[in-house]
Amino acid sequence: MKVFAVLLTLGCSLLNVFASEDVNISAKESEYPLIKPIAVEEAPPEVTLPIVVKVLDSDNDGIADAQDRCPNTQINQEVDKYGCLIKHDNDHDGVADEKDECPNTQKGLVVDYRGCEVDSDDDGVVDSQDKCPNTLEGFTVDGYGCPQTATLSVHFGSNKYDITTDVINDLQSFALFLRQNKGYKVVIYGYTDSMGDAQHNQILSQNRANSVREVLIRYGIDPERLVAVGRGEARPVASNATKEGRAKNRRIEVELVQG
Repeated sequence: MKVFAVLLTLGCSLLNVFASEDVNISAKESEYPLIKPIAVEEAPPEVTLPIVVKVLDSDNDGIADAQDRCPNTQINQEVDKYGCLIKHDNDHDGVADEKDECPNTQKGLVVDYRGCEVDSDDDGVVDSQDKCPNTLEGFTVDGYGCPQTATLSVHFGSNKYDITTDVINDLQSFALFLRQNKGYKVVIYGYTDSMGDAQHNQILSQNRANSVREVLIRYGIDPERLVAVGRGEARPVASNATKEGRAKNRRIEVELVQG
């Protein structure tokens, strides 16, 4: 019975405490009548900060390194979507403007690696203006690229004019040129060095010119197209004081005349 009485007393005490707290809460609420609780639905939205991802573009060409196929483009160069240099070719000759030394080539002309029109026979006249496109090396040409004069690579020994295998071989290319260009007549000039008598040298030079003419006839060139002239030791192209100079003076020159 004593135990029951104690428990009953404790229960009553707790009821009194809860009752007093309710009174206090009601009192506090009455002190702030204008403050209302905020519902969850009325709470301000959460602010989400953007995630900044830094894209690497090492050469600053506007193309990210991950997609850049040409990663070392220079600054201010125009690039395509792959980050590679856009090569402009304004004259459409196949050579990019930045490497084109002849930027205004006419359409349809064949150009070299510089973007300039080619000169196939290397005579100094470009192909589009060359009326004689197959000029042999060594010929001087006119403004149309047509040959005028040349020193042929024909070698005679000292005081010699005989036709040797070397002389025949030396004249093969020139004979072929004459066969392909039948409109030319040829004046063949023979020369000597200054060693010996001048009159003898005159005869020797004529014999050398005659020998060249004979070889060209053997190659099938019409004799009517060939004239041989000896000039002796006149008009040296090198000093006769040296062995090398005298060898250069023993020479054959030709002049082409359009018939």
